[in-house]
Amino acid sequence: MRILITGINGFIGQHLARALISKGHFIIGLDRQKKSLNEKINKYFSRDVLDKKIVEKATGEADIVVHLATLTSHKEIVDNKFETLEVNFLGTKNVLDAFSKSKFAKKFIYSSTGKVYGNIKFLPITEEHPMLPINVLGKSKLIAERLIDFYANDEKSLIIFRIFNVFGPGQKDNFLVPTILKQIKESTEITLGDIKAKRDYIYIKDLINAFVLAIEKDIGSGLSIFNICSGKAISAEEIVSEISKINNAPIEVGINQALFRKDEEDVEYGSYEKAERAFGWHPKHSFKKGLEETIKLSK
Repeated sequence: MRILITGINGFIGQHLARALISKGHFIIGLDRQKKSLNEKINKYFSRDVLDKKIVEKATGEADIVVHLATLTSHKEIVDNKFETLEVNFLGTKNVLDAFSKSKFAKKFIYSSTGKVYGNIKFLPITEEHPMLPINVLGKSKLIAERLIDFYANDEKSLIIFRIFNVFGPGQKDNFLVPTILKQIKESTEITLGDIKAKRDYIYIKDLINAFVLAIEKDIGSGLSIFNICSGKAISAEEIVSEISKINNAPIEVGINQALFRKDEEDVEYGSYEKAERAFGWHPKHSFKKGLEETIKLSK
């Protein structure tokens, strides 16, 4: 199949492209970077998703569209809230416009976030949980989700993945796991924010498997929404402890109150039962196994 991936040079995009290329798919990439980071991509467009004409051209050549393009890190999003809104709303609208007009594109998969739930009412979080986002990422992604719902029809398949905290090799240093790994290379004493808060971490290989299954299986027409998560919560304190055990080296943690996030809940974890029922997906990697692979490939 001919698959367009927006944001293909990003953390998820690179992993997804490699997986799909290995399965023989024709990959079209769109990214704001001037050149593709993967020379095996079949076709590449070096433009932003805000460029409507380029988006139409790239989408017009695809059977399936995977829309990943977005700002990612918490600080980047908070510091650039209106750019985040522009990319997540107008960028998504451009892709949806092109997708809806295309005679060939029949499936659209959007990378949303578990942060659309926000103010947690019950655990584990299911897709029926009220959406009460409390941070910029969650709010902007929810706006994009509403837009996708507006475009949904019975002729094409539109899929939203609410992805929880993904981690793995190649991730930027401004996410928790790579932040810890970077700091311990320089010292046995590291500095973190709230080490007690618990999050749901999904290993990149499991996330990519979810995309591959959704691409290759018939999920039906109309709008479908799925949590992509591990179903478990783990704290930064526990992550540090696991890394210490894996490396057989002590790690001392200093707390910086300025790094605490006031726009997130203390405990968050989701349920992936709906995805398992719909297309047979479930995480195959424990957090420890994913962490071991990440550490090995980060050295």
